[in-house]
Amino acid sequence: MKAAWRQISALLVLLTGHTAFAADALILGFHAHNPANITAAASTGYSAIRLWDTGTDWASLKPQRDQWNFERIDAYLAASQKAHLKVLWTLGNTPRWASARLNERCAYGYGCAAEPANIEDWRRYVRTIATTFRGRIECYEPWNEASFPSDPVFKQPGAGGDPGQFFSGSVDAMVTLARVAYEEIKHTDPQACVLSPSFHSSGNWAEKLDRFLAAGGGQYFDVVSQHFYFGEEPERAVSIIKAMKQVLAKHKLSHLPIWNSETGWPFMEQRSKWPGLSLEELVYAVTLRTYLLNASEGVSRVYWYAWDNKGMGFVDPSTNIDFGSVAASAAIHQLDGVESVSCEVNGLLWQCRVTTTQRRFRVLWLSGKNVEPVLFTFKNNGMRWGRTLEPLPAGQKVALDGRPVIVEEN
Repeated sequence: MKAAWRQISALLVLLTGHTAFAADALILGFHAHNPANITAAASTGYSAIRLWDTGTDWASLKPQRDQWNFERIDAYLAASQKAHLKVLWTLGNTPRWASARLNERCAYGYGCAAEPANIEDWRRYVRTIATTFRGRIECYEPWNEASFPSDPVFKQPGAGGDPGQFFSGSVDAMVTLARVAYEEIKHTDPQACVLSPSFHSSGNWAEKLDRFLAAGGGQYFDVVSQHFYFGEEPERAVSIIKAMKQVLAKHKLSHLPIWNSETGWPFMEQRSKWPGLSLEELVYAVTLRTYLLNASEGVSRVYWYAWDNKGMGFVDPSTNIDFGSVAASAAIHQLDGVESVSCEVNGLLWQCRVTTTQRRFRVLWLSGKNVEPVLFTFKNNGMRWGRTLEPLPAGQKVALDGRPVIVEEN
C-alpha cells in the first residue's frame, strides 16, 4: 500500500506542476564554512544561507550505508534559525559506497561526482532528509554545479565541464536525480520549494541548462538556480544571465524566479590587479555592483561564497582578519527595502536607477580595470561609495571611476 500511495503522490506532483513561489524583490544570502560564523554574518544584514561546503552533503551525512551523522546539519540549523535565516540546502555529492563510479576522481575524493549506482539509495536519502527536517528548510537544491563532460554536444575537451569536479554523469542521469528529489520532497514537505540543479561555471552554462530542460528537467523545480560567477568584473555576469533567460524563454519557464545561488570574488588575489583601489575599496565597489546588476536582470536572490572563505570571503579564517564585513553590510543596507533596479550601459559607463520604499537614487561607475577617470557634473547632491562617504555637492565636477557614485533623485 505504501508503494502504491507513493506512486499516486508522485503522479499528483507531476500533474499539478510547479509550486507557486513568488520572486522576491531582492534577498541577499551567504555561505559559511563554520556554523560558529553564522551569527556574525547574519548581523551584517544577510537574511538567507545556502548550505554547501558545510559537511552537510550526502557523503557527509551518510558516510556508510547504515550510518547517519546529523551533528553538522543540526549545528547549522540551530544557528540559522536563531539568526532567522531562510535555509537553502544543497543535497548532492554521492558517498563512495553508493557511487556508480566509485574509483572516479571528484572534487572531494573519489566517486562523489557520479550518480548513484542504485537510484533507490538516492530516493531513501532524500526521503529521510525531507522527513527529518520537515518544516525547518525553506528550499532544497538537488545538486551543486552539474557538468556533462561526456555529452557529445560539448565536442571540445572540457567544454562540458571538468569530470573531476561535482557531477560527471549524463544529462538523463541528472534529470532522474532531479525528478526523484522533487517527488520525495513534495510528497513529504509540500511547502518546501525545490531548485533546479546549478550548473558548473566552466563555460557553456546556457547550453547545459538547455540540454537539461530539453530532456524533461524543467518539470522538477520551482526556482531556477545558477552560479553567476563573473571572473574579472561583476559586469561580465550580465551577458551570462541574459543567455540563461533566453534558454528559459525557449522552454516557456520565464515565469520562474531566478536565484544566483553562488557567486563570489577572490578579493586578495585580485587586489594586485587593481593598483588604483585599496582592498577595502574593492570590496565596497564589487559587492554593490554585483547586487545591483543581478537585481536589474531579475535575479531575486544572491548568495555570496563565502563569508569565511580564505580566498573569496570577507573574513580570513586563518588570521581572523576582517577586511570586508563592513563593506558587505553597507551594500546590503544600501538596498534595504529595494523595490526596483534598472541598469544600463554606455561604453564603460554603467548607471543603475534604484527605487526603495524610502528613496530614489542613481548609482554610476566605470567598468574596466584601472580605467582613466572621467569627469562628470551631477545636478543633484551625491556621495562617493565607501567606508567614509565622500560628499559630492551638486554642480561639482566628479572624477568617476570603478568606485560607485550615488546621486539622490527627487
